[in-house]
Amino acid sequence: MNPIRLVIITSTLLISCTAFADMKFVYHAPESSHDSRYKYHWEILKNALDVTAKKYGPYTLVPSEKLSENQQLAEMKKNSPKLNVMIRETNKIYESELTSVKIPIDKNLIGYRVLLIDKKDQPALAAMKTLPQLNTVKVGQGAGWGDISILRNSGFNVVTEENYDDLFKSLSKGKFKIFPRGVVEVLEEHRKFKNKYPNLVIENHLLIYYPLPTYFWFHNSSDGRLMARRVEEGLRYIIKSGTYRKVFDKHYAKVIRELDLKNRTMIQIPNPDLPDSVPFDRKELWYNSTEN
Repeated sequence: MNPIRLVIITSTLLISCTAFADMKFVYHAPESSHDSRYKYHWEILKNALDVTAKKYGPYTLVPSEKLSENQQLAEMKKNSPKLNVMIRETNKIYESELTSVKIPIDKNLIGYRVLLIDKKDQPALAAMKTLPQLNTVKVGQGAGWGDISILRNSGFNVVTEENYDDLFKSLSKGKFKIFPRGVVEVLEEHRKFKNKYPNLVIENHLLIYYPLPTYFWFHNSSDGRLMARRVEEGLRYIIKSGTYRKVFDKHYAKVIRELDLKNRTMIQIPNPDLPDSVPFDRKELWYNSTEN
């Protein structure tokens, strides 16, 4: 056989095998039995993978061992088989080290924050309308969370905890006064922790906003880039087909109504960590609380 023809046939077979091999997506498991923050995101990922199966072949979704957010990032940076798909906000550093799909998974709804507080502090917080006023109280965040630098940049005194569940315990003990939670998280978290911490309530007056586009992230490798390409194609398809909006509304339409976002006092703060690649020009990818 002609050597050139043999090379072409071999290359074709290799490409075909790569495209239709079972893609294994190892995603980060919940950090505790109370942690349900990413149910929506993994459902979106599954939909994106389902609609690309004809082109890219079968896949499996497998949870990782329990990893903190700092550990997740460390595993991703070293192209570890322990984790190869991560949900995280974008910033300039991550963009230089990992491969992202630049479509905000939840329309940036995570950038709208209401506060978990001790109910005794509601009267004082109800009187606050400006950032300088809010800066007078300590804020709780998980170690390694991307919000920390954003909040500190705007003058907040941020207290961190390594363990997710300990944040609710520390709030109840007064270690900090406010725990800003994404609209997509807060109702479920309050439901799960209110029996253990009876004074835990959702503050009823304020809404903090900062742009925090959250992406799917993959290894900075040929395999990672292939996985990212598949997911991006899938996301674009389900956005166009309306499936994305249906899943979004299933998870969040009731939440948006119940938290009454439109009638809260909004305090906007900047995100200095954003790269220039954020697709702000694509309005269909962003939730706007003033229009709902």
